[in-house]
Amino acid sequence: MLGIGHRKTVVSVTYQDLIAFAEAVDTSSASEVALRNAAARAYYGAYHCALEAADSVDFRAPLSSFGGSSHQNLRDFWGDVGAGDEFSSERKSVSYMLRQTHTIRCMADYNLDEEFNAETLNMHMSLCNRIIEKISTIKEGVGA
Repeated sequence: MLGIGHRKTVVSVTYQDLIAFAEAVDTSSASEVALRNAAARAYYGAYHCALEAADSVDFRAPLSSFGGSSHQNLRDFWGDVGAGDEFSSERKSVSYMLRQTHTIRCMADYNLDEEFNAETLNMHMSLCNRIIEKISTIKEGVGA
């Protein structure tokens, strides 16, 4: 069992794998179940990218020091305007987009009485990819 703050060194699935799985869904013919599943995988792709990067960019305290859920902790980490670095607006944007994509993932997983269509998934995929792009830019900027 891994303790808080410890990560496995061997990874069997990467955030890129999760995003690729979601992108492979043919939205023109996919069932609503497939669209919902793709939305969840895309969110977790972005989530794991943000989590992995949080360990390498080291703007402030470790995620384990925040109260709340792991999803909220991750958003708080990226949105910490008190860090006062040159990437604060980019980090705040990542935090905001993580909140948006988490809301859509919850809709896909829990709000089964609401229609979930290809347009919603395409918008969601775009946001997830923008999170990954912004994080990549931040990591390059800090030399992580």
